Amino acid sequence: MKTLSTTLLILGEIVIAITTSLSIGAVAQSGPDAQLRYKVDYQCSGERVRVDHCRHDDDTPDFPPTTPDKDYCLVYYPDRPESGGLAVQKVELRADIVKKLQACGVMAGGTPTKAQPTTNNHATPQTKAATNTNVTAETQDNLRVNDPYRCSNGMAVTVTRCAQQLDKQYCEVKIEQNGKPAFKAINLREQVVAGVNSCTAQASNLAPPPPKKTMAAASGKSFNPSYLNEMPSVDTVLAWMKTTDPRETALRQIWAFYELTEVIKVLSGPREFHGLLPDEQKVLGDYQVAQYYVTQSSDKAFPKDKPSEDLKYHYSRWDTKFGFNGVDIWQFFSENLQSQFTQIVAQDNAKYAALRAEQRRVAEEARKDNSQGQGGSPFIRNDPGSLAARRCVELGGGALECVGKGFWTGLVGMAGIDPASINGSGPSGVYMNGFYTNGSAPSLSFAQEKVTITGCGKLVPDVFSYTISKKPNQLLINVKSEPSSFALSMGNDGRLTGPGSIEVSGQIIDHYERVWMQKYHNGVAVAGEGYWDSRPVYAPKTERCTIATFAPAPPPPPEKNPLISDLTSAMNSLMPQGPTGLRMAGHYGGQGGLVLEFEADAVTLDCGAAHVKDTYVVENAPNQIQVTVKNGASPFTMALQPDGTLAGSGSTDVAGRVVSGANDNNLVYATRNAHCGVGTLAAK
Repeated sequence: MKTLSTTLLILGEIVIAITTSLSIGAVAQSGPDAQLRYKVDYQCSGERVRVDHCRHDDDTPDFPPTTPDKDYCLVYYPDRPESGGLAVQKVELRADIVKKLQACGVMAGGTPTKAQPTTNNHATPQTKAATNTNVTAETQDNLRVNDPYRCSNGMAVTVTRCAQQLDKQYCEVKIEQNGKPAFKAINLREQVVAGVNSCTAQASNLAPPPPKKTMAAASGKSFNPSYLNEMPSVDTVLAWMKTTDPRETALRQIWAFYELTEVIKVLSGPREFHGLLPDEQKVLGDYQVAQYYVTQSSDKAFPKDKPSEDLKYHYSRWDTKFGFNGVDIWQFFSENLQSQFTQIVAQDNAKYAALRAEQRRVAEEARKDNSQGQGGSPFIRNDPGSLAARRCVELGGGALECVGKGFWTGLVGMAGIDPASINGSGPSGVYMNGFYTNGSAPSLSFAQEKVTITGCGKLVPDVFSYTISKKPNQLLINVKSEPSSFALSMGNDGRLTGPGSIEVSGQIIDHYERVWMQKYHNGVAVAGEGYWDSRPVYAPKTERCTIATFAPAPPPPPEKNPLISDLTSAMNSLMPQGPTGLRMAGHYGGQGGLVLEFEADAVTLDCGAAHVKDTYVVENAPNQIQVTVKNGASPFTMALQPDGTLAGSGSTDVAGRVVSGANDNNLVYATRNAHCGVGTLAAK
């Protein structure tokens, strides 16, 4: 059992002790002169007397032994009327108990006396003077009962009850260390008062932490997203987790930083898996760096009991103890932010239940339809997976692609997950796509809403948001980098031109840390299971690099290995990259019945019962961005408006196909044609 340095209240005396959790033996030897036994009923004066334990049993070699004049014992009288539903108990000197039991003839030594009628010699005097003494003591010392006194080093002292014994008041106290019972004692009320006063005085000697300060206040700027503006600064976390025990301090700091990174991951939503925003990455990185330094210094200070390997404050985000037990991180946040966190974490089970109910409903309808035998078509099932696969093949998708889409849709449905809830509704509008290079470093990699800058000095690849603005004869890509933004201009040849030499703030790999990867089962840590991993620790850095002229990167050479070529082709069919340059994203629909679903490589047209998939081109025209849909024999062009709508004119014919059956394991299709107006299409 671990040895703890604590402040223990031992029958009213405050001492600093190195102790383990205390226990009391069932039988204690009081010495050769009198064999006093514990938890044994002695018959004396017509009633039972039971000695529970005495003060000297708690003596340790580190301190002077208890003297006879202070060796009080806890004594029970089971035959007396209960008080408050509890057996009557008294606090008596051990020597007095021995004499009384010897007088009754139930212990060796002394002269037995004739048994007398039962009298309550030690009962609380029912006199006015005794009552006044009790009231006066309570009034003067303001001793709190069943209200813990918080001391230093995670210790709490609770006075459980007080009672009058003869002409004095005695109180029972309970001591806990970090929430675990450590000791119980009984002593005079005035000594208990002195003890709790000394205990709380020790806690008050710990310098009060400085005012809480947020990351935003420390950096002098506002963060995006706004929830980051409530994240506490590193110095604030270090100060508010401090106790008088250095190891306990390190332990709380380590797991406080861990829990704060979990808060960011939860509140970031899908970005936790698809890429955090720059400010989210910065704040999370600052916490990880701080956690690393605390871990390194504390593990060196306590090599035999490393704080980083002590998981008593390590809880998953789904655990009800998260943020409360031992490490109070919620003190840093508003009620609104705490509610957001709680709702997101709690949504999982509720969303799962709702989606499973819907899935069961769809499955039941499909079962009824199948039982009616609709023409023997292999696509009579109407479950989500079959519908996704059928639409995929009708749009010309390959076998692997369509099986994958059907399997994925069915799988997540079985799991009670909505794919839209994973990916989100997604952005709509024009965006940049693909890799751009100048033949050396740095290089740019565009995706929806973000661009990755690679090769700027020693900075690790970093992600920044960007926007596109169209002006007459000019298209600007505004990259929101740090410490200042910069703009790229797109020429008629598709090349990008930047401002030249600029400063870019980001992160470098400072060193690597060893991290314990805890294994969880149903959100609960599995004791003793996991593994050690190594991960980089980042430090802030500003580098100067040249953002000049960039051209679309050439396509990679054809893969000569047939196996790798097939895998690459399969991956492209499942996750198409699309051409480099301007592309469109989102669902658009209009009053004419036409619906467009843009992807990186193609656009799907829906018109009535007909649907078809074809290519499209986004052109940087002199005065506007134009989108041309290559709809077979009926192409059409639309212009992207400042309000985000697509404006066209006229109408278009959509010539599609639907699965009508199968012949010798080959699908049979029927044509489906429809006519829709183009007009103005708005993002859904």
